[in-house]
Amino acid sequence: MSPDEALRHIQAQHRYHFEQAEFAALLGMAPTDLAVTGVLSRLSRKKRIVAAAKRTSGWVIVPPEYEHYGAPPVTWWLDDYMKRLEPRYYVGLLSAARYWGSAHYALQTTQVMVSRARRSAAVGVHRLDFTVKARLDETPTVVVRGDVAPWRVSTREATLLDLLRAQVSIGGVEAVARVSNDFAKDLNADEMTRALDGLDHTSTAQRLGFLLEALGHVGPARRIRKWMAPRRTVSVPLELQAPDDCALELNKDWGVLYAPGRLLFLDEIR
Repeated sequence: MSPDEALRHIQAQHRYHFEQAEFAALLGMAPTDLAVTGVLSRLSRKKRIVAAAKRTSGWVIVPPEYEHYGAPPVTWWLDDYMKRLEPRYYVGLLSAARYWGSAHYALQTTQVMVSRARRSAAVGVHRLDFTVKARLDETPTVVVRGDVAPWRVSTREATLLDLLRAQVSIGGVEAVARVSNDFAKDLNADEMTRALDGLDHTSTAQRLGFLLEALGHVGPARRIRKWMAPRRTVSVPLELQAPDDCALELNKDWGVLYAPGRLLFLDEIR
């Protein structure tokens, strides 16, 4: 099989990411054969493929219409790219929010949740940023199958909990509130319980319940309160990185400390 035929064979399976060993087998060569490396280098110089990472043997096929971007859309190859590195990965945070229809913030990156620290990766103009989550396997996700290739994304409910825990890096509580308001009508009570069980972090549940109730979404807040009922709670700050000079008030229903002056955006969002 020629190099062009090998690339067409992979694309015919609706795949755009491949490993050097697979490519070598299609050419009838050994993975360590220097000729294979030479063929891949020539294809890369012609912009037919791009390296998926500096230290792996993975490559991404670049269709002509995406040559200007250096790679096709991330969702075309993300699942194949992550299978070996982190099988239980999922697209999360603001990238997940965008998938579910909340796109207040322009993103130049795809945010991916993983179980251990990894360096960001750039493939063409696309950038993958990785966030570590200890209970990755317990997080409720769905597999998106309507795209060129399947990929994993956190549920709406799990996305909100992740956003609260990552609030410092995604734009603060205001960003979480905007996404929460967008999601509210579609939040599912059973899925909320499943997400809360998966994370098992009472302080995050307190913060989310407080925000949803403050936004007027009583139903989802009530389900969170039910989940919290048998658990011990302590007072927690709403913001993980608020200015030290803020005067805080305690919402006794949720055990959440907040600065009223910093929540004026709630009136705009409601």
